[in-house]
Amino acid sequence: MRSSRRVFRNISVHAGWATATALTALTAFGTGNAAAESVLTMHIEEQTSWVQNFNPFDLAGRRQSTMDFIYEPLVIFNAEDGGKPVFRLATDYKFSGDMKSVTYTLRPGLKWSDGQPLTSADVKYTIDLMLKNAALDTVGVGETVASVEAPSATEVKIDLKSVNSDFPETLADLAVVPEHIWKDVSDPVAFKNEKPVGSGPMTELRRFTPQVYEQCRNPNYWDAASLHVDCLRLPQISGNDQMLAILPEGNMDWIGSFIPQIDKTFVGLDSDHNGYWQPPAETVAFQMNFKSGNEGNLEAYKDLNFRHAFSLAMDRKSMVDIAGFGYPVVNEHATGLPPRFETWRNKDAEGDKDAFMGFDTEKANKVLDDAGYKKGADGFRTTPSGKPIAFPIIVPNGWTDWIDAVQIAVEGLRAAGINASVATPEYEQWRKQLIDGSFEVVMNSRADGATPFRGYYQNLSTAYGGRITGAPSRYSNPKLDALFDQYLKATSDDDHKKIFNDIQLLVADEFPVVPVFNGPTWYQFSSKRFTGWVTDKDPIMNPEDHDNNRMRLMHLLRLKPVS
Repeated sequence: MRSSRRVFRNISVHAGWATATALTALTAFGTGNAAAESVLTMHIEEQTSWVQNFNPFDLAGRRQSTMDFIYEPLVIFNAEDGGKPVFRLATDYKFSGDMKSVTYTLRPGLKWSDGQPLTSADVKYTIDLMLKNAALDTVGVGETVASVEAPSATEVKIDLKSVNSDFPETLADLAVVPEHIWKDVSDPVAFKNEKPVGSGPMTELRRFTPQVYEQCRNPNYWDAASLHVDCLRLPQISGNDQMLAILPEGNMDWIGSFIPQIDKTFVGLDSDHNGYWQPPAETVAFQMNFKSGNEGNLEAYKDLNFRHAFSLAMDRKSMVDIAGFGYPVVNEHATGLPPRFETWRNKDAEGDKDAFMGFDTEKANKVLDDAGYKKGADGFRTTPSGKPIAFPIIVPNGWTDWIDAVQIAVEGLRAAGINASVATPEYEQWRKQLIDGSFEVVMNSRADGATPFRGYYQNLSTAYGGRITGAPSRYSNPKLDALFDQYLKATSDDDHKKIFNDIQLLVADEFPVVPVFNGPTWYQFSSKRFTGWVTDKDPIMNPEDHDNNRMRLMHLLRLKPVS
């Protein structure tokens, strides 16, 4: 979920009193050490407040600069280069002949930021920690790993419960932690890790306040020769008004935000240096909780007729044009396949199967009428068994383009007699609801990988089920699970595509989520202080700086200060 992402919209472009704190922070740190150091100012998350939390296992509460910059992956897979592996802490991995184990080779001489050796024992410790405590399992090793051993200081052998050809990509999100620090942590779930010891390029927390924090270079970073940025500066920015007020100051370098009328409000401020590239990205969809909720809501969610009517009530074009200023792209297919995976598209899963993807409230009402959803005196429907239906759709406070999109959705649903509403919890509470399954309906984007498989598997499989990443469908289908299992056990690209064709057919028929649009990649930059930015003329990687994109580490290593 872009993960995490971080977008917001406000049609009125003005600066309010709420910008004062962020502006003060940027002004205070906009000069000073900047002449002696290369300090990169980033925007990677929207929060009205934040705490000093760099626990990589705390998906809801950790600062979004924890992964990659403090904890470097073993290996990253570049989706823009055919899923090619980019080796980091590891130099290689190999499956056994029976595909039941994977052995990783670590770089020799790795060190933690405190100077202690980083070895295979740390990798084994981290995976064992996750296996012993499901609350720490951010990558799903509990579902896939039978055991792990460290034959030597640079070798990690992971035995799998069954063949899983997708396992290395899943492990790209693993944050290896230092055993010599974490073995003494009494409660690793609650641990805030305020002074982290890490492996990535930016481990040293020089300053942390509620308004801004600075994360500086690791004195023992193995790839120091490639690192030309001395510090990351991360100001607290909670909404669009703050961002729009800050932009004229010219202090932002790397941004991951929704900026309305971007050519005017951003590029026009400094056309020689300000740029952006926002290609279509992950699929945004409405996802219902099939596993918990009141009886009426559950009865409705599990009914294909209700899900079809829900989709027919979606004014996708207005979501794109009004809420999104035209940046997103309408997704017209029941499979929800993102445009970037065109070569994986199964045409047989489209056509007639997309009959419920248009905006037609009259048809939505007829579908519900025919299915036995009766309207009461208040104009709202009950289920065929007579139970009331009422649910909030949650969206984070501050993500105002998404809030506007959900409001458009609610208008359509209420026109069909469905009692829906909008709820806007703070991001961390929103994220927690996804992870613990306490939501009813959510509009969310799913994290894609080098292939489309990962997004579907992590959202819709019973085994993975959203419990690990917060991908929240809480959906279960034995036929789909069997196809997922076939895919994981297949080893050839041809077999993977054949099986994924069948996955698309089943998803289109069962319609477990309601796709609406594909949001853009949120990426803006200034070349005033740094060069090396990824652009549409050099589209070698996903350029965004959000927590869902492991390639942001490689983007950072491309950047050099302007001399």
